[in-house]
Amino acid sequence: MKYLKLAVMSLFMLSQAEADEGNLRSHDATYLMTQVHQYGRDWSPVEQAQGLLRYKFRRTCDGWTVEHQTALDMIYENDARSQMVWHYTSWEAQDGSKLRFRTRTQTNGMETENISGEARHEMGETAVVYSQPSDKRLSLPAGTYFPTSHMVEALKQAEKGEVLFNGFYFDGSDDNAGFSLDTVMTRFDGKPLAKVEDVKLDKQPAWDMQLAFFDSQSQDSTPYMEIGARYRQDGVTTRLMQNFGDFVLQGRLIELTYADEPVCP
Repeated sequence: MKYLKLAVMSLFMLSQAEADEGNLRSHDATYLMTQVHQYGRDWSPVEQAQGLLRYKFRRTCDGWTVEHQTALDMIYENDARSQMVWHYTSWEAQDGSKLRFRTRTQTNGMETENISGEARHEMGETAVVYSQPSDKRLSLPAGTYFPTSHMVEALKQAEKGEVLFNGFYFDGSDDNAGFSLDTVMTRFDGKPLAKVEDVKLDKQPAWDMQLAFFDSQSQDSTPYMEIGARYRQDGVTTRLMQNFGDFVLQGRLIELTYADEPVCP
């Protein structure tokens, strides 16, 4: 279920946005993930899915680190069951020039995927060099957005009143050769989330964003997957929806803890 791993990764990319303005706050967040059955949707082999997504964002003096783990239990139509545990870590340079990443996946207790590597902008291209699997290389378009730089630009466009932003995107969450990513951005004007357990949230600007990922190696006009999310300016994501066509997951924020920020020279 590679699309699921990509969705989990992509949900939180706004958490690195606007860091140069000091708006972001380092934090830990936990989301309860459940399957949504929508009337009139196509048949899905997954009858039920539920789990937890644990996310950690830290700002460092030279960039940003992200760590999150998803554990998802799934029941299929023939009553077969499986558990997927996906763990992703990354570091991205503050200027968006370099990305280091690692992905590990376990299915029913057995490791099924182990990916790691580095991507950087150099000499008119975006070069990706993997350490696992070894000797694998990718050459992506010049100016490919890594997660942080993509969402920084998306927020800049949103604040200017633009509603659509497109760019080529790579995060290293699987072995896909990148995506063309369309992002639709709408200012949220409703009642904001004020509290998560004992943590109070101050009122901040927020945007509802719809992200459509198109496989760069396919001519299909239908998105590989879509994500809907509500992002606060401080980087906390309060509303999640993952749409895979025949399989939909929603996430509810159930725990939130703010962390201390680094003291940088």
